[in-house]
Amino acid sequence: MLFREKPGVVMQKFWSKTISVSEAVELAVKILKESIELKAIDIPIDRSIKMISSESIKCPIDLPPYNNSAVDGYAVRSIDTIGATQLNPVKLRVKCSMDTGDPPDKCGVLRDSEAVEVGTGAPLPEGADAVVMYEDSLKVGDYIEVFRQIAPFDNVNRAGDDFKAGEEAISEGTQLTVFHIGLLASLGLKNVRVYRPLKALILPTGSELVEPGELLQLGKKYSSTDYIVASLLREAGFIKVIKLSPTPDHVEEVKKALLKGLEKADLAITIGGSSIGSRDVVHRVIDSEGLWVFRGVALRPGRTTSLGLINRKPVFILSGNPVAAWAGFTAIIKPSIYKLYRSSPPVEPSIVATVSERIVNVAGYRSYVRVALSSNGLKYFVKPYMIHGSSYLSSIIKAHGYVVIPEEVEGYDVGEEVVVQLFTTRHLHVA
Repeated sequence: MLFREKPGVVMQKFWSKTISVSEAVELAVKILKESIELKAIDIPIDRSIKMISSESIKCPIDLPPYNNSAVDGYAVRSIDTIGATQLNPVKLRVKCSMDTGDPPDKCGVLRDSEAVEVGTGAPLPEGADAVVMYEDSLKVGDYIEVFRQIAPFDNVNRAGDDFKAGEEAISEGTQLTVFHIGLLASLGLKNVRVYRPLKALILPTGSELVEPGELLQLGKKYSSTDYIVASLLREAGFIKVIKLSPTPDHVEEVKKALLKGLEKADLAITIGGSSIGSRDVVHRVIDSEGLWVFRGVALRPGRTTSLGLINRKPVFILSGNPVAAWAGFTAIIKPSIYKLYRSSPPVEPSIVATVSERIVNVAGYRSYVRVALSSNGLKYFVKPYMIHGSSYLSSIIKAHGYVVIPEEVEGYDVGEEVVVQLFTTRHLHVA
């Protein structure tokens, strides 16, 4: 679907036809796979948080590696406790004691009517198949009285109960969490093989933009949407961001910054100038230096989200409006990058809420509607926070979350239940 604009043709202010979000993601993934080579690297596990595993990892050992006690008490042969009650306790001789770190053969083999005192995590001696808790026994000299019959493997963490040797512990494409790292450490693995980080260039455009911290003159404004997109990329954890300073709306300056930046990046994301007005110059750079993959998406907000190719490298174009840029990133760029890495984005926190004020959609568009939540203490209610105003950060900062309305749905009526993807539960009103 690559194309060039026809030379000399003056385009209309808006596109007559846009592609669906699903089509945009499909095309973006295809382009990313064709233009970016995934390479695997070995890194220490303590530096692998949020990186993506490049291979399936199988357990080299059982976890736990040996039978061990789940409680403080006495390791016994369960058969020796048959018939034990409060009125008719079973008497066992305590031959030894074991703690965590002791070798399993410290106390030798457990014989008839013997017990070994064990701490939580201590290995079970050979012959023992259960543990009597202190609460179910009484120590009398070198013996214990057991007041309850114990079944085989009661209060025992069995070898391989958590993971068995040879079992897949982590599949390819898994984004590593703190718990995956703990698992790798438990398996004795010091390094892990992951896909190398993606390098993403961010180029904000706009003659009115100045960097935060600079003197703000009349007619200027601080560049902020690029900081939002950069933070969204960094939040993913496996993406290195190269963020440039704002570039004025001059074709040659944008072209120079983009071409030079792409030399060090796998892909680029431009911010602003995403439409086709006289002051929007990004599309002219794509026209002269590259190819278009798609121009415009049936997405609200974020209709002008587009994708081009320059020097065989993807260039995503996002609106300069923060909410539209967030929607374009969330709906298209983020899932496309995860699909490139044979992975999927982390599941966002969400709740089910009842619509208290109709949430509308435009036919044929996928809408990301910012919403406000309230609660009567029994259930949650949701209503639109702001339908328009994609340039207003307050519409995200003050909203509790958002509702995605599919293209084929005209909206949600009062009383319907919808899934709300949460930004925050801050200031949630309870009536």
